[in-house]
Amino acid sequence: MGVESVLDYFSIIHRYLAPDSTAYPLYLIHCTLVTKLALEIAERLELDAAAQRFIEEAAMLHDIGIVRTQMPVIFCDGALPYLYHLTEGCKLLEAEGLLKHARVAQTHSGIVLTAERLRSVGLTADLIHFIPRSLEEKIINFADLFYSKDSATLWRERSVIEARNSIGKFAPANLALFDEWATTFGVN
Repeated sequence: MGVESVLDYFSIIHRYLAPDSTAYPLYLIHCTLVTKLALEIAERLELDAAAQRFIEEAAMLHDIGIVRTQMPVIFCDGALPYLYHLTEGCKLLEAEGLLKHARVAQTHSGIVLTAERLRSVGLTADLIHFIPRSLEEKIINFADLFYSKDSATLWRERSVIEARNSIGKFAPANLALFDEWATTFGVN
């Protein structure tokens, strides 16, 4: 039985986002908080060590696509609309050979998306490509709803009601799914 290698996700983050950039601390804090909550859920569900390790890696990398987007509030000066961080993160992680991690990057906002919202920024892929399927994808998508990258609220965990309301604002049809996940994940 071989020893499983550990992914150095910091080296990947640093390849795309310089540690001395203004966006870096926002990215790192946000992803760390999302990872912490995702791992708490994974432990509550008694997922095995391999699943927990994957969740840690993928949650730390889930927003890497922000480097190619235009979002001044989080100091991103790329050329693309913010929603493209899903597809761009997927491309970056696929180029790294991390196909499962790439899928998390593409699906981590799936619960707040609609086909209309994708079309409004020129994303032509079907909505189905953005919907989390695996348990790990769902956990990270859910955990991401509780934290912002905005410096004013960076450290603050949203309440379940606030996270639910953020879905209602963008994709009210997905509120039942949020409620199902909250129950499954033991987050009240």
